[in-house]
Amino acid sequence: MAGASAQAGEYGRVTIRPMREADVNACAALMLAIPLWAEYAMTAERARATFAGALRAPARGLVAEEDGRIKGFIVYSVAGTFDHSGYVRAVGVAPDAQGQGIGLRLMDSAEGEILRAGPNVFLLVSAWNVDARRFYERRGYHQIGEIPDYVRSGITEILYRKTLGPIERRE
Repeated sequence: MAGASAQAGEYGRVTIRPMREADVNACAALMLAIPLWAEYAMTAERARATFAGALRAPARGLVAEEDGRIKGFIVYSVAGTFDHSGYVRAVGVAPDAQGQGIGLRLMDSAEGEILRAGPNVFLLVSAWNVDARRFYERRGYHQIGEIPDYVRSGITEILYRKTLGPIERRE
């Protein structure tokens, strides 16, 4: 199964499915409700643009939905890093739904698609976000560098990579 539509699936009462245009405002509101994004001075306009962009190739988006309510999102691209490797741009889970495995399920879905297309996934994590760093490290990501003042002045991003091997394998 290939493509974001193949990633839809039920996990208990939570469904992971491709993001739709009708989800943009709900995802933007959710992003603004997550304290992490306040550190980046996220605005409603920028949040909506993030999710509207996830509806156009090469970006992709998935949502976690329960009882008609968006509980989480992930925005990624299959070849968004150096034109060869997957990149996870944004992940978020509603504050009242954290710790329920929704972030794991969203990452499983996005990584599954990315790793079918190539052997690497990259993402950035704020250096101060210890919980997120621990989450990604448990998933097999390794820190490969730091980028100070990249997204916002005063914030250092940690570049992480999960790999199954080099892009080009030599026999």
